Amino acid sequence: MSSPASVTVIWDFQYAWIPQGYDLRSLKTSIESALKRCNPDFFIEGKLIALGHATGDRHQAITMLPDDFELSPVQRDNVPTPDPEDQTALELVLKLSMKVLDNKANVLVISGNHDVMRPINRWKQRGIFMMLALPESSDPSFYHCANVTWLLSSEDPERAAATMVNGGGPIPPVPRIRG
Repeated sequence: MSSPASVTVIWDFQYAWIPQGYDLRSLKTSIESALKRCNPDFFIEGKLIALGHATGDRHQAITMLPDDFELSPVQRDNVPTPDPEDQTALELVLKLSMKVLDNKANVLVISGNHDVMRPINRWKQRGIFMMLALPESSDPSFYHCANVTWLLSSEDPERAAATMVNGGGPIPPVPRIRG
């Protein structure tokens, strides 16, 4: 059983990569700083779970940092779906489900894949404290899927300091527009 302040981090690096020029070695520290802005007792439990395609430059960069990341590569035959994007989303949801059910932990999902937003919202409705970090280009309607949401990064220098990769706090709640 996890500590009440522990956070499991699942990073969908395929759909939420860090900005060019950012040092991947600082990512875990920056995420932990951002989490502490939400709750000073939060800490990352174990390694960041990095999920994405099993090939390419991103996968290679993550394999160079085995102390910070538990790599969970998506292979074509891991999950039987016709679309590789669906494979990544399905595998992320399965990994998320296992973590939540096993530990009843606080969970931070870093993803820009719209297919994982509905399951995140369902876990939130079941009382699991769900956190989400999104790429700046994400649909603002995703901001409400989790209890707390961050922007992962921003190209805008004015907003960049407040993003998760720079240890910034969550975005303020955006009022829902009823229509």
